[in-house]
Amino acid sequence: MSENTNTKPRLLWSNLSKYFLLTMALSFIGWVYEVGLAFFRTGRFIDSGFMTLPFCPIYGVSLMTTYFLLGTPNEGRGLLKNVHSALFRYLTYAAFAFLIPTLAELFVGMFFDKTLGVSLWSYAGFPINYHGYVCLPVSVLWSVLIFLFMKFVFSPLKKLFFRLPNGLAIGFAVALLVLTVADVSFNYANAWNQRR
Repeated sequence: MSENTNTKPRLLWSNLSKYFLLTMALSFIGWVYEVGLAFFRTGRFIDSGFMTLPFCPIYGVSLMTTYFLLGTPNEGRGLLKNVHSALFRYLTYAAFAFLIPTLAELFVGMFFDKTLGVSLWSYAGFPINYHGYVCLPVSVLWSVLIFLFMKFVFSPLKKLFFRLPNGLAIGFAVALLVLTVADVSFNYANAWNQRR
């Protein structure tokens, strides 16, 4: 009984650690995507992210929010748990894959712009944009990319992270969390001081 009671918190921390590491891996993939896109456009390495570490958390958080709300297109969970029609599940999934990153970009973009005067990105030159924070063509692209990523890549990647030994996952997650909080805090304070 006591052994079972001790195992549950360890398992909880282990699972939380693995989900955090998966979120950061997705954030790293997002950073690679951003840097690759900038290199393709300019021929130069441009790290336009806010963090010093190679992560764009908006990617990881958007994908994990999609996963926790809906699962993957292959397996309905959360809001799609009892949806048996594949067509309806796919359409709903695509709609949320449009909505979640669009809201994330809108709120993150506005937050950094209004609090720090920092423009992390601008869609001002794109059609159907809202103050440069979001625009329809990019939101549609997010919908397609998230749908495809979650359908074909997410599950194998998740399995890979959940194979990590529990202690190793917890250790890596704690270290990465400390580094991430320090990174964001330092860069936020630096941007705040520059604004003043």
